[in-house]
Amino acid sequence: MNNSFNFRRFRWYSRKELRENWKAYTLFPLIILVIQLGAIYQLCGPLRDYVYYKQLTAGYMLRPYPSLLVSAGITLWLVGSFSFRYLATPQKSLFALTLPVSAFERFCFAWIITVPVSLLLVYLFWHFSWGIATPIIKAIYPKAYVEYNKYYGVGIYNSVFIFVYTAAFMLGAVVFGRFSLLKTLSFVLGMSVVLYFVKLNLLQLLIPDTTKMVFSPAPYWGTFLNIETASGLNLWPRSTMQLPYFVWWVYCLPMVLWVITFLKLKEKEI
Repeated sequence: MNNSFNFRRFRWYSRKELRENWKAYTLFPLIILVIQLGAIYQLCGPLRDYVYYKQLTAGYMLRPYPSLLVSAGITLWLVGSFSFRYLATPQKSLFALTLPVSAFERFCFAWIITVPVSLLLVYLFWHFSWGIATPIIKAIYPKAYVEYNKYYGVGIYNSVFIFVYTAAFMLGAVVFGRFSLLKTLSFVLGMSVVLYFVKLNLLQLLIPDTTKMVFSPAPYWGTFLNIETASGLNLWPRSTMQLPYFVWWVYCLPMVLWVITFLKLKEKEI
């Protein structure tokens, strides 16, 4: 089948997929809720220490946005891996024979479920859980307060953690097949470690008298670098390629991985 997109056919296909896999998709909101409750419980850990809480004078700030980032990342990884793993299997049902859909329509359905729908659910459950937990926390621990106005620990590069990694899990689900989640995670972590040591050895070759070198282990934070030399110099070089580097990781790489995933689906369809 060609790559045409028919809205009516896509609507029927979406209804069929949701009807057949609603149990699996219902499980993901529960995972989001569990992650949020676990994050809230962990953040309140210092407050449960009576001695520490008694010594507080300026109050204790709870930061909810990192839990939003973590839950969004984990949820999208799981949903993307499940949705695209299912797409990678051949469709042999009677419905697939009577109403064949194009690879583009199947890709669009899985992408919509994975990215916008999952992100919306994550935000709603995050807002719901913190909305309920905040007055309870304030009632139990009057010195605690929740800061919603500052995005502590959340930056624009964190979108790589969500979108690029999610696209990688989508592609891994199509390529690796069974146990794709674990295989993709192992591959991503392995490549990150390899890139880290390659960068470390390359910088040591360029600056032989280095005594201390600090840079982010995450490849998408590669423009941060702090070098101390044996002669006492403290270098903070700034890259002139920071903007292209940022555009590549934040905008281009997810699109590239999504296109490759679609092409792999087409390849399996053939």
